[in-house]
Amino acid sequence: MTRQRVIVVGGGPGGLATALRLLGQGYTVELLEAADRVGGRMRGLQAGDYAFDSGPTILQMPQLYDALFASAGLNRADYITFTPLEPYTRLRFWDDTPLDLTTDLDHVKHQLAAWRDDLPQALDRWYAEHQHKFATGYGPYLSEPARSPLGYLRPQEITTALSFRPWETLYQHFWNAFHDDRLVYALSYPAKYLGMHPTLSASVFSLIPYLEMAFGVWHPQGGFRALAQAIAQAIQDLGGKIHVSTPVRQVWIEQGQVRGVELDTGERMAADAVVVNADFAQAVQTLMPPAAQGKYTDRYFARKQFSCSTFMLYLGVNRRYDHLPHHQLYLSDHILRRDRPFVDDSALDTVNPPFYVCNPTPVDGSNAPAGHSTLYVLVPIPHTGYSVNWQTQAQSYRDLIINRLPLLGFDDVAQHIVAETCYTADTWQDEYAVYLGAVFNLSHTWQQLGPLRPPIRSETTERLYWVGGAVHPGSGLMTILEAAKNTARFVSQDLSQLVQTH
Repeated sequence: MTRQRVIVVGGGPGGLATALRLLGQGYTVELLEAADRVGGRMRGLQAGDYAFDSGPTILQMPQLYDALFASAGLNRADYITFTPLEPYTRLRFWDDTPLDLTTDLDHVKHQLAAWRDDLPQALDRWYAEHQHKFATGYGPYLSEPARSPLGYLRPQEITTALSFRPWETLYQHFWNAFHDDRLVYALSYPAKYLGMHPTLSASVFSLIPYLEMAFGVWHPQGGFRALAQAIAQAIQDLGGKIHVSTPVRQVWIEQGQVRGVELDTGERMAADAVVVNADFAQAVQTLMPPAAQGKYTDRYFARKQFSCSTFMLYLGVNRRYDHLPHHQLYLSDHILRRDRPFVDDSALDTVNPPFYVCNPTPVDGSNAPAGHSTLYVLVPIPHTGYSVNWQTQAQSYRDLIINRLPLLGFDDVAQHIVAETCYTADTWQDEYAVYLGAVFNLSHTWQQLGPLRPPIRSETTERLYWVGGAVHPGSGLMTILEAAKNTARFVSQDLSQLVQTH
């Protein structure tokens, strides 16, 4: 019997992971990518002799990648090497206090003891509580497919959910645990990458800093662009086909059922199922015929809350910063503000913005010539819905951020820049097809969590699936890998039923 055929539209991490899992399940898989290489936002960029990761830089829970390759009968280590980072993040606060986060809890507690005598014991209590939360909560809420809201009302799960104290914000959760704003924001800052300020974010996301302490933060050698290429190589090794520079015009639908896709060339490719890995809000309005868009119209998205965008500097410099760690964050006192625009990134902070720097060269010299470095600088900024004029503001904002890099120990950067690329919210919107340039997608408000996010299975079209940061469980590589696992599960269930009915 002819093997069933699945087309994956988009070669971001969700599309790549889904394609590999489907190949492991025995399907014929073809992946179509509009760009000239796979990776989506993590496809990377080259500037002269310098190579940069363009999107994600934080790898959590490496076991998820091991499981991904194992699902197709492969060994991840045969394709790419992961290096643990210690410390995994260094923070510098508004009062110039530093803090190194590491999987060595004794070292973390030693630093906290210098802040206040009771903080080491408070960290022990918090960590033990989250060991239990991870064991009971990760599977039902992040790893398993979303259920209907009523489906979460099982008595045992209600008890578990209450242990997360869902009525608390993430800020309240950490304040109740530590009563120190520096530690509160050190552990809650990942909420920014969920499109939320800690004072508005749900306390369930306290699992993220626990996962980093428990399992570490890692770097894929060659960068995240190499990780994308490694998954692509595994796909091809198993007989999957990848077509780059192959944009799709529209999903081909007849009588409420997917038939395949129509390329920009007008050619149609038939398939038993189609998985779309593209920015959901953008793709549903451009790749779907109007009759198949359902409720996902301009008006629908106008009512939704989207994350911030990011101002990016990719700098090739002719010196090294080997004494500085891989990941660093400067948290200015503006993070303490609870009024607009600070709480929702609705205006550009031109005075004292928090920012992040990735310094990968000390652990991975493949990105720059000998004696040189690459630096990746990220600043949260408003998405394009707030109408910042980047044509007039990009240069002055670039200068502001360059002049602030010494706050994290990057001295004299301006005198050493050899290559430079800048991204704004407009770049993410126009060159990466990200709706509003909101790189972390739909914010994770209570109204946009779990079953209230768009589902993986299309609500209008049989055997059409969505995978990426907008659908359950949400944005971030870790959660997108979980979404890919569930997407492959849904495809298998539905195609098995299709065989039985024929």
